[in-house]
Amino acid sequence: MNTPSQEIIKLDEVYNTTKSTKLGGYFFRKVENLKSTIHSAEFSQKTYNWLVLSVTACAIFLVFTIGIFTNSFDRPAYQLTTGQGNVAITADVHRQAVLSDYLKTMTATIIKENPRSIRRKVVAFRAMTQATLEELDPIRKRFVIMFLQDAKLLKISAQKHASLLMGVNLAGVNLQGVNFRFNDLQSVNLENADLRGADLRKAKLNNANLTNSCYNNYTLFDKKFDPVAADMREVGQLQMCS
Repeated sequence: MNTPSQEIIKLDEVYNTTKSTKLGGYFFRKVENLKSTIHSAEFSQKTYNWLVLSVTACAIFLVFTIGIFTNSFDRPAYQLTTGQGNVAITADVHRQAVLSDYLKTMTATIIKENPRSIRRKVVAFRAMTQATLEELDPIRKRFVIMFLQDAKLLKISAQKHASLLMGVNLAGVNLQGVNFRFNDLQSVNLENADLRGADLRKAKLNNANLTNSCYNNYTLFDKKFDPVAADMREVGQLQMCS
């Protein structure tokens, strides 16, 4: 038969894992000691059971309370700032909703209208596009530019001399392979943009911010345009733009 001292050693081995369980082991050892003391005294069985149950319940309550309190300090910072996390999630959902609404509206309009009518609505498309871009993050802005290119709206706006993008903020956007030829990009913020393989021939780049935007040997410029003077950064063929 195990003696009380042997039981105490076993309990210590079981609970010697974390801060909270060490404290739990301490309380349970005190319970065992109290049980041994009470057992040697002359108490009725009913009183003995009630007292042990009460002390054990208190010990368990303290273990869980201390455990929760201790674990709160071990959590990463992002788990402690749930309010900020909710704000970030809400903003992301809003941006996705704005992009979805834009794509649905533009697609429905293009499918419904004939090519001549679309050309006449370029100015209206410009207002909608620029308002949408103001709401989006760089990743979603790329989808807008890709849509404009695939729907031939960049080409149409260049022909109509009604720029869809003049003055917009495209900083940090992946514009790899986009055809901006003949487009009016005056005052567009292209800082840190990825322009690898983009076609910028005949594009109007007056007052455009090209600082630290990257290009490679597939990027097309006018012969007189100097990307180094524009503070652009050349990257290798297999090098990432980061």
